Amino acid sequence: MQETPFFVPRLPWRDIIAPNGSPLPEGAAAFGAALRDTGFAVITGAPFRGDLLETNYRLMREVFDRGAERLQEECSHPEIGFQRGYMPTRTEFGLRCGGDPDDKEVMAFGSYHNVGVAAVPGYLDAAQQYYAACQDVGYALMHALALYLDPVGSERGYLLGLFRDGDGRRIDDSHMRHIRYPGTAKRMACEHTDSNMLSLLPAATSRGLEVRDTRGRWIPVETEEGDLVVNAGDMLNFISGGKILSTLHRVENRFNDPTRFRHSMPFFYHPDHTQELKILDSCATEPAERRMFPHSSITGYALLYELLSSYKVIPPEVSLAQWTDSMEHLKNHGF
Repeated sequence: MQETPFFVPRLPWRDIIAPNGSPLPEGAAAFGAALRDTGFAVITGAPFRGDLLETNYRLMREVFDRGAERLQEECSHPEIGFQRGYMPTRTEFGLRCGGDPDDKEVMAFGSYHNVGVAAVPGYLDAAQQYYAACQDVGYALMHALALYLDPVGSERGYLLGLFRDGDGRRIDDSHMRHIRYPGTAKRMACEHTDSNMLSLLPAATSRGLEVRDTRGRWIPVETEEGDLVVNAGDMLNFISGGKILSTLHRVENRFNDPTRFRHSMPFFYHPDHTQELKILDSCATEPAERRMFPHSSITGYALLYELLSSYKVIPPEVSLAQWTDSMEHLKNHGF
């Protein structure tokens, strides 16, 4: 029997989300099936403010060109696991690549209290405008997944409530990165999964993103202008009982040129981390081997701490309680 070739499905936004913002049953089913089978989808026509990409890429080049030493002095926050501001290269470790660190620099943003670079006017504003558009896209796609994962509808309130406070206002602890990879990198990003619910990736400034298929082969993810790559993260694998795949992916150096850099700006859609994550009853019968974690329930903070610690982003001397307190202090009071 001939094997079905692995490919990342291409899905139009208009088939998933109606003009009034509600999910369309057939499109939600196709989107959910893509994440179930491959963990990835390429969505065309998504309203993620692609018009802001070139501005963000231009301004992030100016920021990174200021140099690592200056950026560490001005806007680095290792005490919160580099969840805001500058993270220097060779800080994040890819444990699946022999424990070597990734060759990349990062500027990180969140849903509150971000770090600007005064010498680059407009940088923070451009990043936050793009970030807000991605929040809207992530929230809409979670509605589609709620329809897919819970056809009966008894748990959709819980699932969408992970992104709303007690008064029904939207809230999330999402994360966005501006990333610069050097053309001399041994590896740009080691094979990894993402920790969040959904990742939204616009086209980077050069190729290099690859996803591992079910036979262990690395398949390039090809995009066109205006495409948005969406992949499932570890939190979505957890609450879906393994029904949704959080697939290994990596970034390879395609040009090996010391004069060039690859820039990207992935957005990682997270729930409110204070809330308890649990496996949906509608997904409880999924095969156990598809599940990444043994937990029956866990807070978003605890699961993220577990994952960030494994990549050595959070120092080993910082406990879960300390890290949670520092992030909640940032949320409520700033730095």
